[in-house]
Amino acid sequence: MAESEPVLWIALAVMLVGLLGSVLPALPGVPLIFLSALVYSFLTDFEFVGTLVLVLLFVLAALAFVADFVGTAYGARRFGASNWGTAGGAIGGLLGALAGALFFGIGALFGLILGSVGGVFLGEYLRRRRQGAANTGTNQPRVQPARSDQGDWRRTGRAAGGVFVGYLISAVAQGVLGLASVVIFVLALIY
Repeated sequence: MAESEPVLWIALAVMLVGLLGSVLPALPGVPLIFLSALVYSFLTDFEFVGTLVLVLLFVLAALAFVADFVGTAYGARRFGASNWGTAGGAIGGLLGALAGALFFGIGALFGLILGSVGGVFLGEYLRRRRQGAANTGTNQPRVQPARSDQGDWRRTGRAAGGVFVGYLISAVAQGVLGLASVVIFVLALIY
């Protein structure tokens, strides 16, 4: 174990960054904890951390990834997004996470938040345009009900705020999953 001690300290330091990243945007989270455990296991020939622990850590990382999407979609829906807004938030979150991680250097989680908020707005905008196009047909009633465009955009703004609330919920879930991942890794080293 003495020759693998520097590798262990590096792995634990990376896991600490992953633990911070599970609750802070722009830093990788639970997947980073899994990757550091995987690299450590590979470099030590799986002597201290075995396949079963790695599979468990992978499942926790996948759950953390899903918690991001579910949390933001739930937040948007709970705060008034239509199906269009919710779908836009989910698609925008996925694209934002990929773009944030791969191209813009802002991190997957921060890209997820920005993409989700933008997707909710875009989805609601497209829904409004589609409803406007449907209302211009010949079956239009003579008297249109009074409708406030400002009220629709206020609802859209609330839904986008719900994305942020959903992010906070998912950050708590990710923090718990990240802490559980580090504890499982350390217990695998001890036992």
